[in-house]
Amino acid sequence: MLFYILFPIFYILVVWTKPKWALFLICALLPTYQLRFQILGLPTTFLEIMILILFIIWVIKFQKARILNSIFRILYSSHWFWLILAWLAVGLAAVFVSSDKWAALGHWRAYFLEPILLLIVFLDLAKRDRFSTPTSSTMSSASNTILFGLSISAIICSLWAIGQKIFGGGMSSLESWQYPLQPIWRSTGFFPHPSFLGLFLGPLTILFLGKSFEFFKSKKLLFASYPASSGTPPKAVAIFYFLVFVLSVFAIIFARSEGAILGVGAGLIFLLLLYLKKRPRLIFVTILLLIGVFLLFFSPWQKTIWQKITFQDLSLQMRLNIWRGAVDLIKDHPIFGAGLRGYQKLISQYQQPFSLPDVEGIISNELHPYPHNLFLAIWAELGILGLIVFLSIIFKFFLDGFRKIKNQNICHLSFVIWILAAMVVILVHGAVDTPYFKNDLSIIFWLMVGLIIIHRHQD
Repeated sequence: MLFYILFPIFYILVVWTKPKWALFLICALLPTYQLRFQILGLPTTFLEIMILILFIIWVIKFQKARILNSIFRILYSSHWFWLILAWLAVGLAAVFVSSDKWAALGHWRAYFLEPILLLIVFLDLAKRDRFSTPTSSTMSSASNTILFGLSISAIICSLWAIGQKIFGGGMSSLESWQYPLQPIWRSTGFFPHPSFLGLFLGPLTILFLGKSFEFFKSKKLLFASYPASSGTPPKAVAIFYFLVFVLSVFAIIFARSEGAILGVGAGLIFLLLLYLKKRPRLIFVTILLLIGVFLLFFSPWQKTIWQKITFQDLSLQMRLNIWRGAVDLIKDHPIFGAGLRGYQKLISQYQQPFSLPDVEGIISNELHPYPHNLFLAIWAELGILGLIVFLSIIFKFFLDGFRKIKNQNICHLSFVIWILAAMVVILVHGAVDTPYFKNDLSIIFWLMVGLIIIHRHQD
């Protein structure tokens, strides 16, 4: 109880005097969205309160004219304003479409409005950094702050997950690769389910690896790329982020999050394809094809891989059953969707209990809040317009990123490439899960958009 009294006082002082450190605290404490309570009957979370306090004090401290000039000007000049406005609008429309409007409004606040509010504050702090310490070739101090905050959150979650492997904890899962069902152990970290751990750490692992590589060039440290105001040696920073990357990878493995492992692998392949020149790239693709042929036809894992590719393994068959139900729901609500929280409310009318023809009885009758596919989830809840807006955001994200690196030498290890690769992780993982509709995941998504906007605006 004392914590809930003292921390807000401390946090308000931090926001008023050092808003950048408040941004750090939000990123470092992303998992605190699980601390839920009510204020005047309104459900909220610890994380949401932190974001709202930061935004309100930021508005009070700076004049409205300054906000309009410093933020909306950036969004207008980078052509992000209308996309962000459209995303907020389709989310709000989904509130009115929903049959549970009060709960839907809470989801819109947590997954749409608050991440955008945090993005606005982040862009303002980053712009002030740019004028106070103009270094167009490097990331702003605000960017370093959020990445450091995310690294603290990731390292705590990873150490917790690794501790569960060593000392016990986690959960037993029946998500076996094949029938008959056998329980397997999976680490969860601070989260209630191992998939949440994989969703959280997946894109961050790429950013941490990129942050480590940012300090190296031709096997020499890039001292010029680190803010002169920092007293931390670049080598120590590079080692720290590489350590966080390693710990995060171990945590994902212990969570047995296949989607996260697949996404991180796709992100790394994406990076190599960009970094390599034409001939080495051709050699790399050839090696990948040869490895693929070996795994498919000659490896000890041949049967398992074929089961995955042909959707014959139990986990993917269960997902196919979920996807069929989602598609049937979308067929009945193709234009406006079912509204926020609509999938969770209506899916019981569409999803059939899962069973196998050669097994007696039902294997699974479990319903999920989202259909284990990012694009189906968006279409089901936001309608076709919501899906179009989301795809436009992704297109704009990669367009700005590639424009930034177009005239640069890829060998310079531009951090923009690593941000793009982190989004690849989200999209690939999104094929088998829903890496957006969660407080921490929506914030990570829009902070990554903010990083691209900052880099693009430096042109």
